[in-house]
Amino acid sequence: MTARAASIDETLALAVRHVNASQPERARQICESALSSHPPHAAVLQLLALLCLKDGQLARASECIAASIALRPDHGPSLLVAGDAARAIGDHQAALVHHTRARTLLPDRAESAHALGLTLQACGHLTDAQLELTRAVVLAPARAEAWFDLALVRQDLHDFNGAVVALQTVLQLAPARAEVEVNLGIVLQEAGRLDEALRAYGRAYRMREDTFGRIAHALSTPDTGCLWLDLDVLRSVLRSLPA
Repeated sequence: MTARAASIDETLALAVRHVNASQPERARQICESALSSHPPHAAVLQLLALLCLKDGQLARASECIAASIALRPDHGPSLLVAGDAARAIGDHQAALVHHTRARTLLPDRAESAHALGLTLQACGHLTDAQLELTRAVVLAPARAEAWFDLALVRQDLHDFNGAVVALQTVLQLAPARAEVEVNLGIVLQEAGRLDEALRAYGRAYRMREDTFGRIAHALSTPDTGCLWLDLDVLRSVLRSLPA
């Protein structure tokens, strides 16, 4: 008796199980196999595009998500992937089209506001980017990565105090992140709050000594920094600063 071949929906479910089991390469292989033995399937193409995008296979990701959108033109999650793929290859205008449409279709989803905010930032529209990223953190206050991206945009807009608040929120949500502490130190330094900046640098350095290069470079900035002729002294100071 010949075994029944798995349907495309069963194959998709199997691929998703492998994704959830942190086996993305196996999931990708299953999707590729499904597409070779079945007619084009929008959801399989979407998943494959997402997996390829995360793996850095940008051309294949763009190809798959374009085919998926051809089958489901107004599918919001697919448009998010299409925008991400376009932004990854540097086609910011295409990314803006896809993410704007996704934002319209998914007005209450933090990920759509977040994605559009990042694309607006890439396009140089910082004020609009700040608006969308603010919407993202309002919709999902625990979304640490959106708070971090909002901090970067606020920093670019010279809203240093606003950037400090956003970075402090990141550290409340995801503590013990040395790279965030370094960014916090840089923004505090730009705001003229050097003592607080040094404490942030100290926390970063005590967590990860490989942050020292960024810290020393930031402290050498004219006007807002302070010059350390002996870097070993700076290391000693960073180790001893209060949290």
